[in-house]
Amino acid sequence: MTNDLTSPSGPRTAHGSGRPSLAKVALFGLQIAQAFGARVIVTSRSAEKLERTKALGAFGVIDTRTNPDWTAAALDLTDGRGVDHVLELIGGDNISQSAAALTSGGRIAQIGFMKGSEIVLSAVPMMLKRAIIQGISVGHRRSFEDMNRAIDEHGIKPVIDRVYGFEDVRAAFDHLERGPFGKVVVRLANEVGN
Repeated sequence: MTNDLTSPSGPRTAHGSGRPSLAKVALFGLQIAQAFGARVIVTSRSAEKLERTKALGAFGVIDTRTNPDWTAAALDLTDGRGVDHVLELIGGDNISQSAAALTSGGRIAQIGFMKGSEIVLSAVPMMLKRAIIQGISVGHRRSFEDMNRAIDEHGIKPVIDRVYGFEDVRAAFDHLERGPFGKVVVRLANEVGN
């Protein structure tokens, strides 16, 4: 909720993926950015997940399986302007595309590293755009409280792909392995207090 992430000055992009923990980060990024008026572009290798993301209100989607050089598509969606914020969940050499998709003064929030923990990119585009890369892990208490207030004020609810009973916990873990669209929930009891 800091560093101008709440400013709806232009499109933002969140990278989706089939890996369960990171796909949820991209969906939450979509929800929180939309709550503050941003137009969000989401990338994923799954056409099915992109369709579901559009149903959640994404401004634009890019299928990176059919369009691995997704920077051009992001620039097209922004009429050549570029995006203000990137939630970089892939890491490795993908960050070079994130940097190329940025507008002048844009920001990359480095959150994940599915392709590798080494950042591989040329410094020149970052310097010319006066871009910022910020590592994200755990924030401070005030930011957490601000985020929770925003979640309450905007009525943001987690995207739940499927709810399993405790007796089906093995199927829930299989679902996680396949890559859900949102959260997989295991209900421990049918009613509160059981």
